[in-house]
Amino acid sequence: MIERLLKEEVKRVPPYVPGRSIEEIAREYSLPAEKIVKLASNENPLGPPPGAVEAICRASERVNLYPEPLGRALLQALSGYVGLPEECILIGNGSDDLLEQCAKAFLSRGDGVLITPPTFSYYRILASMYGGRCIEVPLVEGEEEYSFSEALLDAAGEAKLLFLCSPNNPTGNLLRRSLLEELLEGEVVVVLDEAYVEFAEESFAPLVRHHDNLIVTRTFSKAFGLAGVRIGYSLASEELTGYLLRLRQPFSVNSLAQAAALAALEDEEYLRRSVELVRTGRRYLSRELKKLGMRVFSSHANFLLFRSSMASLPEELLKRGVIVRGCASFGLDERYVRVSVGTQEQNRRFVEALEEVFR
Repeated sequence: MIERLLKEEVKRVPPYVPGRSIEEIAREYSLPAEKIVKLASNENPLGPPPGAVEAICRASERVNLYPEPLGRALLQALSGYVGLPEECILIGNGSDDLLEQCAKAFLSRGDGVLITPPTFSYYRILASMYGGRCIEVPLVEGEEEYSFSEALLDAAGEAKLLFLCSPNNPTGNLLRRSLLEELLEGEVVVVLDEAYVEFAEESFAPLVRHHDNLIVTRTFSKAFGLAGVRIGYSLASEELTGYLLRLRQPFSVNSLAQAAALAALEDEEYLRRSVELVRTGRRYLSRELKKLGMRVFSSHANFLLFRSSMASLPEELLKRGVIVRGCASFGLDERYVRVSVGTQEQNRRFVEALEEVFR
């Protein structure tokens, strides 16, 4: 009976495949949890900012009260951080929440949704959830780097909504400004996911001042080390932000998350250390992977995509207590693997496990 009553869109929604947890691998392989290295979900290996933990503790004394509805204090701090007016910023329960609001706002059944595989699978899920019709323009695979295809310009004419990610997950490549600006000249809403922007050299957020069809989403989960509290934000024109605001759930961002994010923004030293750790670790991992004969793709994010000669490599690493992300769920073949940049010790553990596999 339930299947007859379900919306057709719900029946077609593909499940999201998350990275595997330390607890899951410890049970499956009978390994001590403290010996497992997780380099699969692009999390910050430094742990949360100390000030954010203290802010959560202080805010916990008031969890009997609803949170501040719009997060005014956080909006003010974000305005200073991104250089845009508060009226152009909206906070959400992780950037995934804000991506869904974009789909809610613009998609009706049959509308074209342009995606660029391999990329974050949630874009396809959102398209299915709201009745959209996926149009795929795959990234172009080069010898050392992926790139966005010029074919996007023609395909955008068939779409109402375009999801882009820069740096892209799982490939790590950046979007070219000239291509984005050309896309914004068309009649399509561009949703630009900048989850990893702190590790890159350029953000396109300032373009929302000049293009009312651009929405930029960001997160505190990566560089700011707050994946567990779920908080992100969007940047768009004041008019568009007002429409997105109508679609959010009441009190959608809890008071602990707001307090943690505000404290994280104030800790500039933690952010600097996070970025430096990633850039140093990226160089080390790229060098060591190439020594082992892997094909490594250039990345501007806190992870690297590489191609090995062994389809079972993620499984072999799991047996040795190292969790990485096989990329079959992204539509790549099983020899493509994504590894998050960890601490120096975690990176070494990963390389040692690789050497053992290929010995």
